[in-house]
Amino acid sequence: MIYETEALILNRYPYGDTSIICNLFTRDYGRLSVISKGARKLKNINSAILRPLQFIDLNYYYRPKRNIQLLKEATINKHFFQTHNSYKKIVSSYQVIDIMNQICKIENPNEIIFRLVKRIMKKINLCENDKIILYKIFFKLQLFKYIGYQPMIESCEICNNKLENVLFDWGIGQLICTKCKTKNSNINFSSKHLKIIKYFSNTHIDNIDQLDVKDEKYLHEIDKYLLYFLSFHIINVKYLKSINFQI
Repeated sequence: MIYETEALILNRYPYGDTSIICNLFTRDYGRLSVISKGARKLKNINSAILRPLQFIDLNYYYRPKRNIQLLKEATINKHFFQTHNSYKKIVSSYQVIDIMNQICKIENPNEIIFRLVKRIMKKINLCENDKIILYKIFFKLQLFKYIGYQPMIESCEICNNKLENVLFDWGIGQLICTKCKTKNSNINFSSKHLKIIKYFSNTHIDNIDQLDVKDEKYLHEIDKYLLYFLSFHIINVKYLKSINFQI
């Protein structure tokens, strides 16, 4: 049976003498692995098409008991020309697909998250370099919301008092007030950090670049906090290869 869907290529690796196996995040079927036979032959165009960071229209032969499905045809449906010409954009986009590679499950589709990832990668492709951090933060916060791990930023997780100056507590994986500080607490946040996070949580993606933060350290500290949060609740960041690159 032939299935078709849209897919983001998460990674690929060679198989045998001439083939390629790709791990994909698909719109309709969740995580999927396909093999493209002969893709590494000189005249086979699939070698250029089946690259990470590409969105493709995919046709494949589906068999229920087969772990790796057989590719029939693939075509690129979205080019990211600006991304491929910018080291900073490449690394940031790889962080997005790196996260998706760790969290998306086989045969567990989520069209909302698929659309989120595609829109984020489009925005990164077109934005100025100093705006990339905005979309990285927006992506993480929206992803947490959709998978049920939204950070608590209104009140202290321990005493329930309103948060103003806060800490991230490794023991419980949430923000706490300074009065409830423990030996597991780190990352000091001010009320300005919380205000920025609220802005990201309540603003449409098309308006994110209107945020005017004169001191970028706030944004980088928030992004660092979200990586801590990601590591505590979902996946260990040591599994994210893109974290090792400097931007």
